[in-house]
Amino acid sequence: MRVLLAHSFYRTAGGEDRYVLQQEALLARFHEIELLSRSNRDLPDGPVTLARMTTSHPGRHEVEATFDRFKPDIVHIHNVYPALGPAVHLAAAGRGIPIVFTVHNFRLRCPNGYMFTNGQICRRCEGGAYHNAVVHDCLATRNQAAGYAAALWLHRFALRLEAKVDRFVAPSNFMAQRLTEWGITQTRIAYIPNFTQLPQVSGALGTHGLFLGRMSDEKGIDGLVDALKIAGDPPFILAGDGPALSHLAQKASDIGLVRTRFVGRVERDEVQRLLIQARFVVVASRSEENAPLAALEAMAFGKPLIVTALGGLVELVEDGRGIAVHPDDEPALAAAITRLMNDPTECSVLGRRARAHANDHFSPDVHLAALTRCYQEVTEERVRR
Repeated sequence: MRVLLAHSFYRTAGGEDRYVLQQEALLARFHEIELLSRSNRDLPDGPVTLARMTTSHPGRHEVEATFDRFKPDIVHIHNVYPALGPAVHLAAAGRGIPIVFTVHNFRLRCPNGYMFTNGQICRRCEGGAYHNAVVHDCLATRNQAAGYAAALWLHRFALRLEAKVDRFVAPSNFMAQRLTEWGITQTRIAYIPNFTQLPQVSGALGTHGLFLGRMSDEKGIDGLVDALKIAGDPPFILAGDGPALSHLAQKASDIGLVRTRFVGRVERDEVQRLLIQARFVVVASRSEENAPLAALEAMAFGKPLIVTALGGLVELVEDGRGIAVHPDDEPALAAAITRLMNDPTECSVLGRRARAHANDHFSPDVHLAALTRCYQEVTEERVRR
């Protein structure tokens, strides 16, 4: 099939951007692929970006030209904000081309995409009251908040972009359930987990705990640093960049953590080395994560997860594949860290179960087969209409 992928790459690259590129390469094994992409880095703050996000002007004609040249059978959308705007939905709908949409975050209902603001989970905007993004300073500036609020309202209620989507891909059961709560019928939802490469693993236990991700409030790293202090300063590495990095590094130093290292943003080869040497991986988010790629990669490397019992994280550690603790419970998090540092047998067992689950559910072949079935189903449904 001819599949047109559509994605606006973020200003700061993260797991979603990397996943889209990996999916492009994977799909190319079986389908004819083109990636229609824009970079949000190229957009200035102000009315030009607002125009692109809300109406795709200027730039809509370029999107239309891509459709007419490539003539896709399926359009698979990841992120359209802000650089692509509504142009991809409208071009596909105008030509009768089925749309598949992977729901990576909460942007369908939340201007900042996290459903987390002012230090807590937030669902104020779900019903359409997007002005809350401005009132509660949910983005970096009030202009950004107002822009996203206006775009989401226009796309949801005026252009009705959701109605043009044939299938919403939910990478977690949690996200599938949230979509039904938003009024999307189950027949329009496909649960297809994200995928990751499955490296050869030795099964050897690592020496340190590991966090991989963005250094920001919703990731719960403040609480993780406190838990490391309670746990007695075990060896631990935190890799990633973000607005809270300097604060967190200073806090760790202030409370006397000498075996906690912040290594900043690292390249992919270094991430793999850190995973190989890690004993376990902690995802201590205070927000409801969907299916973070870092967690899937840890499981693929045979590393047990310690997660907070929120969102899609819980399902990753079910059936003895890791440990879940209540969010903001630093003593419980400290106890889980101590448990895996001190019990090599349990750590090995949980790691083997995590790897087996990744092999069965997160492999490239499983993902490719599931996506291909999804494409075939929506194509056949269109023919029957």
